[in-house]
Amino acid sequence: MKSPFCVQSRDNERSRKVVCNHGDDDASSLSIQDPPVFLKYCVFIKRDKMNGDDMVLECLNKQQESLNMSHRGLVVLPPAVSRLVTLKKLFLNNNQLILPPDEILHLEKLEELILDRNQLTMLPGNIGSLKHLTYLGVNHNPLSFLPEAIGDLRQLRELWAVGCGLFSIPSCIGKLCMLEKLGLHNNKITHLPSQFEGLSSLQWLNLADNKLQELPEDVNHLQSLVFLNLDKNCFTHIPTALTDMTNLQILSVKFNSIRSLEDYLIPGFSRLIKLDLRENPFVDRPPHWKGLDFILLGKV
Repeated sequence: MKSPFCVQSRDNERSRKVVCNHGDDDASSLSIQDPPVFLKYCVFIKRDKMNGDDMVLECLNKQQESLNMSHRGLVVLPPAVSRLVTLKKLFLNNNQLILPPDEILHLEKLEELILDRNQLTMLPGNIGSLKHLTYLGVNHNPLSFLPEAIGDLRQLRELWAVGCGLFSIPSCIGKLCMLEKLGLHNNKITHLPSQFEGLSSLQWLNLADNKLQELPEDVNHLQSLVFLNLDKNCFTHIPTALTDMTNLQILSVKFNSIRSLEDYLIPGFSRLIKLDLRENPFVDRPPHWKGLDFILLGKV
């Protein structure tokens, strides 16, 4: 297979590399003036080499609604980011941001913000001013805590804070009544606030790989919840409150310290599609368990 080809522009001293996927092994020369037939499969590498300031300026001039500045090695944001008042989606993942990016607080129309895999130790204190935010990703940052202002993001549908070294969750999270997906796995969380019950729209919750031993008594108020992952925590029994959740279909409690499941709890789990208790000390299926194939025991 021939290597990706270069096309020399007649009106620019620098060459622009065009990488095309033709679906075959042949790569023939194309004139820069003549749009290639397979243009929709082409990527201009020159754009990948634009610095942050140039990208912001282009976004500003074109009044774009989406800006991807991921994988740029950014330590700080270009100040002009605060001028992108039409922006709705901002991707800043896989950089080296250390300080809270306060420039984003001016982006009043922002709906999606991705800050995954940076070096942030805190989020902007006034992040709650982003009233239209529906998606927030801060995965794999050494945060250790989430600010109280998170509770002001009343339109938030998805919140992802995986692998952030969190020890607890602020009580204000209960104000996120529109939240549907919450990813908090791979942290150090020891307890959930009682206000957790306020997440009335929550459908998907991952709390795996934390330090939980109990759940709040009112967790059964999460009547929209369909999926719950409690793998790799410190549970010695299944919380009784989970038997009273009408829409829960999948409950995973693998790799805990559960030694038994009392018979009186089983009717409360009869609506489940799967109750996964594998990799717990409780390995032997009682002989009187008939038709309970949705309960998984033993090894993974």
